[in-house]
Amino acid sequence: MMMKKLLKLIKNRYFIFGLIITIMFGILGFRLAYLTVDMGEYYYKMAQERKKIEVTLKGARGNILDRNGIPLAVNRQIYVAQVDRKWLPAGDEEINSILMQAIEIIEQNGDNILDNIPIKNGVKVYEDIVPYVVDGYYYDFGTEDAETHIKRYNTWRKEAGISRDLPADQMLAYLRERYKVDPSVSDELARKIISIRLDMYFNRYKQDEPIKIAEDISSRTVSHLETYADELPGIQTVIELGRYYPYGTSAQHIVGYVGRITQNNIDSYQKLYGKSPAEDGYNIYSDKYGQEGIEAYAEKWLTGNTFDKHGYLEAEVDASRRVIKVLDQKLPKNGNDVVLTLDIRLQRMAETVLAEYIEKMREGIEPYEGDNQAPLANTGAAVILDVDTGEILAMASYANSKYVYDLNDFARGITKTEYSNLQNDPSRPLFPIAFQGGQLPGSVFKMLVGIAALEEGKVTPGETILDRFRLRPSAPACSSKNGHGRINLMDALKVSCNYYFTAIGDRLNIWDLHKWAVRFGLHGPTGLEILSLDGKTDFNVVANPDVVEGNRRRTAFSSVKRIMSTKYNIELTDEQAWDLIDIDRQYTKLVNYLRDNGLFKADDRKVHDAANDLLNIFYEGRWSDWEFLRVFIGQSATSVTPLAVARYIAAIANGNRVMETHVVKQVRSPEGQVIKETKPKYVKLDIKDRNIAAIKEGMRRVVYERGGTGYNAFAGLDPSITLGGKTGTAQVKPGIVERNTAWFTAFTPYDDPEIAVAVVVPNGKTAGNTAHIARRIIEEYYKITRSEQGNALPDTNELVR
Repeated sequence: MMMKKLLKLIKNRYFIFGLIITIMFGILGFRLAYLTVDMGEYYYKMAQERKKIEVTLKGARGNILDRNGIPLAVNRQIYVAQVDRKWLPAGDEEINSILMQAIEIIEQNGDNILDNIPIKNGVKVYEDIVPYVVDGYYYDFGTEDAETHIKRYNTWRKEAGISRDLPADQMLAYLRERYKVDPSVSDELARKIISIRLDMYFNRYKQDEPIKIAEDISSRTVSHLETYADELPGIQTVIELGRYYPYGTSAQHIVGYVGRITQNNIDSYQKLYGKSPAEDGYNIYSDKYGQEGIEAYAEKWLTGNTFDKHGYLEAEVDASRRVIKVLDQKLPKNGNDVVLTLDIRLQRMAETVLAEYIEKMREGIEPYEGDNQAPLANTGAAVILDVDTGEILAMASYANSKYVYDLNDFARGITKTEYSNLQNDPSRPLFPIAFQGGQLPGSVFKMLVGIAALEEGKVTPGETILDRFRLRPSAPACSSKNGHGRINLMDALKVSCNYYFTAIGDRLNIWDLHKWAVRFGLHGPTGLEILSLDGKTDFNVVANPDVVEGNRRRTAFSSVKRIMSTKYNIELTDEQAWDLIDIDRQYTKLVNYLRDNGLFKADDRKVHDAANDLLNIFYEGRWSDWEFLRVFIGQSATSVTPLAVARYIAAIANGNRVMETHVVKQVRSPEGQVIKETKPKYVKLDIKDRNIAAIKEGMRRVVYERGGTGYNAFAGLDPSITLGGKTGTAQVKPGIVERNTAWFTAFTPYDDPEIAVAVVVPNGKTAGNTAHIARRIIEEYYKITRSEQGNALPDTNELVR
C-alpha cells in the first residue's frame, strides 16, 4: 500500500518539482551554515587575537575665538583611515596590493589620499630672469630659492635612505623598484603608494603609531573600507579630532589654517627655538601645525603636540585597534585658547559690504552709474581699528574670484587643483590686501603733509595760498582747472587741493617729511603679530631719494639681466649685473667692462648697442624734482597698506598716539585662566593741539560742507553719526583713470573718536566710489554696536569646550 502511494507521488510532476526545490534549498542551507561558521570563526579569532601597544597621547589643539567668545577655529570629530603596521603582511607585493585597494576605495568615494611625497606631477612654472616650464614630474620642497631647494632635497634623500641623485621622474622609477610596485600600476597610483611607504619608512622606529593615509573621510568611505576589512589587514578607520572653521570664508588671512608639518615649518622652528619641532615632541610626519595667520603665529600656545602636553596609553588591543584592556595611562593636556580682537560681526559685515559695493562699482549699478563705473575693480580692503588701543576690530580683504577661499578646504587637505585655482586666479584671493597690499595713498596722505608743515613752522592753519593750478612745470596740476583761489589748510583738505600741498611741501625738506612719516607709522612696520612670521613683509614706505634709488637699482638689475639674455644671448652673473649698475651712466667704462670680461669680442660692434641699451635703463626712475613734488600728494614711490593708513588716521583721531596694531587680545588656558594679555603700546607724538584741531576740522569739512570731496556720498547721513574723513585718488597709470586706486579714510564719532576706518579699492577709478563703501560700513558699525548691550555675550563660549 505504501509503495503504491509512493509510486503515484513519483509519477506526479508537481511532486518532483517540489522535491528538487527542497533539495536545492537544503544544500544552500548547508552552505550558508558553513559560511556563517567560517565568518564567526574568523571574527572570533580576530577578537581573540590581542597585541600590546604603547602609544603617545597628544592634547587637542586650542580654540581661536573672537573678542566676544564666538569660535573661529575649533576641533570636531572626523574619520581617519590609517595603516597599522603590526597587522600588515611581510611582503612588498602584498603590502602594495592592500594599499592600492585602500587608495581606490577612498578615491572612488570622493575622498583624498594624504600626498606627502615631494615628487609631484603637472605643470610647474619656474620664475627666473627668463621663466621656464616643466610639464611632468618635478620636485616640490616648498621653496623657490635654488639653494634652499637643494638643501631640502638632500635632507629628504638622507631621511628616506636614498643615495642616488636623480631627476624626479627617474627617482619615481627608482622608488617603484625599491618598493616592488607592479609595472602594471600607473605612475600616479604608484606615486601615492610610494608616498605611504615612505611615511612608513620615516616612522619605522614608532611601530605602535599608525600611519594616516586619509583624513576627514566620509561615512560612506568608512563603511566601504570596513566592508572589505578581511581583504585589507592593517587598514583601519578611527575617529580623531580635526580642525573646523565655523566661519571658514571669513577672516581667512587672519585666522589661517593648519596642515602637515613642512620643511618651511621645521626651518622656522629651528630659527626661532634653536631646535627641530621633533625635539619638542612633534611627530614631523603626521602632526598638524599652523600654516598661516593666527594658527601659525600662536602655534606655541594652541598646540597640544609638545612634550609638556603629552600623555600615554599602554593597552591590549584587537585587530581593529579596539582597546581590550588598559594597562596604564596618563591623559594629555589640551592647548590654550587664543582670543582675538576681531568682532566677527563687524568682520563679516565689512566683507559683505565690500563684495556688494565693488560688484555694483564694476557693473555700473547705482550709485556707480555713468562716469563712476569702475569696470576693472576686482579687489578691495577695509579696516576698522580701535583708536585708543590699536585693536583690530575688522580687517577684510576682498577678491572677485570664482573660487571660494574656505579654510575648511585646507583643514581637510586641499587638492592640488583647488589650490592652483586659488593661487593662479588674477584677483589673488589668497593675498591679504588689507595688511600686506601696499598701495599709493593719493590724497589721504595730505593730512601728514599738513601736520609736518605745521609742526616744522612752514605754514599756519590760517595762512592762505593762491592756487595757480601748477606750482611749476614739473609739479602735478590741481584738480580744478581754474584753481581754488586763495585757500587755507582746512579748505585745502576739504577740496583736496594739489597746488596747496605741493606749495607747502616745497617749503619742507624731504627728510623733514620723512621724519613725520616714520613717526606716524607710514614708513615702517605696523606691529601686527601675524606679519612677524617668516616670509611676511610689514614695512610701509614713503618716498624719499633713498627709496627711489633703491627701487631704481632693483628694477635696473632685472632689466639688465633680461635685455642681455634676450637681445644678446648673454647670461650675466648677479655680480656682473651689479657691476654694470655701479658703473652707471659712464658709456666708455660700460664698453670696456663688456669687452674686458669677455662678454663681447674686441671687434664686435654690438658692444656699443649693448652699452646704449644699458644707458637707457640707467637713466630711468631717478630722483628728480618731479618725484619730489609728487611725494606731497601721495604719489611717487610711496606704498602703504590699508592697516597702516587706518593706524595713521587713528593717531590723528586720538591726538597724539600712534598705536601698535594687534589682533591677539588674550591667551587663555583650557580652564579659562589668562596666560597672556596684549596691552596697548604706542609712540606718543608731541604735536600742538591747535595743529591737530586744524587737521580734524579739514576732515570734517570734507564730509559736511558743500564742495567737500566726500559731501555727496554722505548727504542725508543720520545726524547722530558724526565723523571726519578724507578721500584719495592715486594715479597708477597716467591717463588711464580706470587704473586709479580709490581711498576713503575716516574716524568716528567726530568729538570723541572710537574707531578709524580705511577703505581702498585698486582700479576703483575715483575716491568718491570708496566713500559710499565707508559710509555703509560706518552705518552698520553703529547698528551693531548700539544693539549689543541687549545681546551681551559671555566672556567665553562654553560650547567650544
